[in-house]
Amino acid sequence: MALQVSLETQFALLMLLFPLAALLIGFRVFLPEVGLREALVGFLRTDWKYLGVAWVITTGVNEAAHRFHATRIYTDAVYAVEGSAVVFFQAVTAPSLTLLFSVLYLVGFPLVVLFTYFAVKARDPAEARRYALAYACLTLSALPFFLAFPVGITAYYLPGVEPLLYDLHPVIRTGIAATDTLVKAFPSLHAGLSILAALYARKASPRYARVAGALAVGITLSTLYLGIHWLSDIAFVLVLVAFAYLVSRWVDPVALNPFSTSNSPSSPGSPADGSNSRLDFERR
Repeated sequence: MALQVSLETQFALLMLLFPLAALLIGFRVFLPEVGLREALVGFLRTDWKYLGVAWVITTGVNEAAHRFHATRIYTDAVYAVEGSAVVFFQAVTAPSLTLLFSVLYLVGFPLVVLFTYFAVKARDPAEARRYALAYACLTLSALPFFLAFPVGITAYYLPGVEPLLYDLHPVIRTGIAATDTLVKAFPSLHAGLSILAALYARKASPRYARVAGALAVGITLSTLYLGIHWLSDIAFVLVLVAFAYLVSRWVDPVALNPFSTSNSPSSPGSPADGSNSRLDFERR
């Protein structure tokens, strides 16, 4: 008898395997000097502190928004401000375009948000820690709005906007319905965290910075095209991005982490490749 796997489980597996594959490709293309072993050892030695805290905060914010958001939904208030402007982003739709934006939204987003940490760490470990702090700050700053000002997605409010992402495949529709309240559109963390990643990607290589910037633009557009976010969601999250970025520049993240020890960046004269650079990546 064939093993029956629920749609929710299929979605969870897809959201694990595809971003992981994209992450491995990112290492191969942008950090070829860092092998899988070096990345894994580096994660076990230091990265778990920062990425682990970011994961706990993300999970906690999503759970709190799911359980404790206000019963009143304020989608009408957002509509009163901007009207049907988002309809413009579905003026032209096509299956290929929907697939592209869906991949950006579902795979490009976790890729740019996570890989930016490693890309920046390869150049400057201190900046990677600041990026992790900015990520946590941005995610936490969105929580009060998710709780007190829940806003529904555009596709289930505006007559001229279709739920293109949710209609793409039953696995996606079921998986998102099981993990998202669909009333925490304001502000858009998909756009905000992508833009934050692009800001910090400038601390990595210029080539990766360009790719991260393009991904941030594409992911932001995907939230509008796919029938998820409002223009107000994007505009307001820019304020939160600026706030999180400034906090990460003012505060030393090492001072906030009880597990941290003093990790001085590699000296300017350290090798840029070879076994020494790989060992350095492990230690950072």
